[in-house]
Amino acid sequence: MYNLLTDSFFPVLLRSGYRSWICASELLSLSGEDDDFPVEFAWPRADFNIAAHELALGIAQLALDLRDEDAWEDLWAAPLSRLAWEERLRPFAPAFELGGDGPRFLQAFEPLDGAPAPVEALLIDTPGQNGQKKNADLLTHRARFPAFGLRAAAMALYTLQAFAPSGGAGNRTSMRGGGPLSALIVPLAADGAPQPLARRLLANLVPMRAPKPERLAAALPWLAPTLVSDKTAGRQVHPHDGDVEALQVYFGMPRRIRLVVSEERGRCPLSGEEELLVTGFVQKPWGVDYGPTWQHPLTPYRQQNETSEPFSVKAKSGRLSYRDWVGVAIGAEDQRLARPAEAVRLARGLRRSDLMPEGAAEPRLRVGGWAMNNMEAIAYLFAEEPLHLAPTEVEQKALDDLARRFAEAGSMAASCLRRALKSALFGDGASVALDKGVLDAAGATFIATTEAAFHSGLAGFLADPAQNEEAAARRFLGALRRAALAEFEERAPVPLDKPEDAGRIVAALARLQGDLSGRTGAGGKLFSMLKLPEPQRHKAKTGEPA
Repeated sequence: MYNLLTDSFFPVLLRSGYRSWICASELLSLSGEDDDFPVEFAWPRADFNIAAHELALGIAQLALDLRDEDAWEDLWAAPLSRLAWEERLRPFAPAFELGGDGPRFLQAFEPLDGAPAPVEALLIDTPGQNGQKKNADLLTHRARFPAFGLRAAAMALYTLQAFAPSGGAGNRTSMRGGGPLSALIVPLAADGAPQPLARRLLANLVPMRAPKPERLAAALPWLAPTLVSDKTAGRQVHPHDGDVEALQVYFGMPRRIRLVVSEERGRCPLSGEEELLVTGFVQKPWGVDYGPTWQHPLTPYRQQNETSEPFSVKAKSGRLSYRDWVGVAIGAEDQRLARPAEAVRLARGLRRSDLMPEGAAEPRLRVGGWAMNNMEAIAYLFAEEPLHLAPTEVEQKALDDLARRFAEAGSMAASCLRRALKSALFGDGASVALDKGVLDAAGATFIATTEAAFHSGLAGFLADPAQNEEAAARRFLGALRRAALAEFEERAPVPLDKPEDAGRIVAALARLQGDLSGRTGAGGKLFSMLKLPEPQRHKAKTGEPA
């Protein structure tokens, strides 16, 4: 009916600006007619485009059997031709049929009985039953898409399985939990222009052994009876169990789903193509229950402590702040309690010279993921930021240390701003949460305002690593001070006709100025984070912390 490997499944944007549909072997090879090569995926949804990267990488990892970093370096230096990719992908084509009588891509091995759900429920931002019952679907409405074409349905299915949020009793989350972040390396040409999409995919491959032919079902779970995980017969599945292969990390199947394909053709509202339509899907609970030991190579992870299991970093909103950037791009200094995605770690380490040869532009970091509130999607985070890749390991360590200190200082200054605004607007004794309402908004605006100073400060240090770190820290502190004072004055102007309020606001402003000058207890911590010499403190006045 439709094959994701041999048919033209991937929509791409060509360098010329035209849009085209290509098959997997065309996508992964670096040959292009008249050099009009693909530079981006072209689905009309950001989550589909991030998921398309992951699917393409999973297909490539399946076909390549990259056993170590040396094998990756050989592939980077001499990429495979389209013919070579066709040869490598051919044995796996039967596993990527979307419909028919045999195994179906990412669908339950067994036929499922029951009333079909609307096909648009495959989309993570489609309101759940709770939201519809409460008429809470105000921003993302129900009944948007009565049907999908085969290609859009396959992409929606993969996106749901890869990022599945909680979905009610027995409906499993993805192996990374609901709403995990994906982080991708984006290499650039010497003039900063886009590299071929195939080159980007190669940059994000990691060493991973492919399964032997007789073990293919252990990597592609739809090729065998579903490992049902109900309360009586189920169990958690881990990457080194005998029933699974580590490569299943790209092809997780937490949801037991079978698509309902119509015999009629129509125009797909997402792809715009005339093709067979998928009108719904049948879902049963208790799909594969993935244990916490799975770690996706494109996702950053954290741990509460050294004995706890790692958990995937999630989006908190539709923005990637520079504090978030540190966790996604760098992680903790010892890499134990917070570490970047494996592909990012390799880019900032062993692959530094391959990704940024002499004269090349610095690669960038692309991040995507759903910010979730339990089962409901809040916003989709899609951001592309500098990677800040240094030419040597020593310079990289110095820059990463500076970035962590900058991020800590930004958080500390935001906290000082919120406390000062609380005193100014509500009084010191008011029971007002610092992380809600106007105070939370002020902190978020402050971080957004100082983001350019964060990245320009790191870029300046990278351009001249011999410069004094103290000078870079003082420049960043200056940006923090200006932004905090401007935000305070915007939200708490002094009312000249209300002396009592004016006195409270002026006192709060003076305290904030003391914090930002290092002359209070909080200010001392701020200066310590930036490794700046602490100024002599003022003696504490009544009601003012030292």
